[in-house]
Amino acid sequence: MSNMLHAVRTLSLVSLLALVPAAVTAQSAPPATPSAPGTTAARDEFVPIGELPPEDTLPAAPLLVAAYAVAWGALLVYVWMLWRRLGRVEQELRLARRSSVAP
Repeated sequence: MSNMLHAVRTLSLVSLLALVPAAVTAQSAPPATPSAPGTTAARDEFVPIGELPPEDTLPAAPLLVAAYAVAWGALLVYVWMLWRRLGRVEQELRLARRSSVAP
């Protein structure tokens, strides 16, 4: 029963991590104020990303977030697999100790 609970927790965590890129790309930019990108305000002050020229934007941001989500997901799956294997080894050790102690 506990293995099933651990599997459900792991799957829910992995599915949550899969939703991170969608949540990041779904965020809307604040309303743009009219300002020319080459003006002094654009160089010296904060400029919303919606007002930046296309060459100054970062189109790879969703891919970067997705790559991190995949890397974290792979790490969590790996740790989960190690955890299960360690549980099996501990169980086998308990059985071996019982059989060596029994007359």
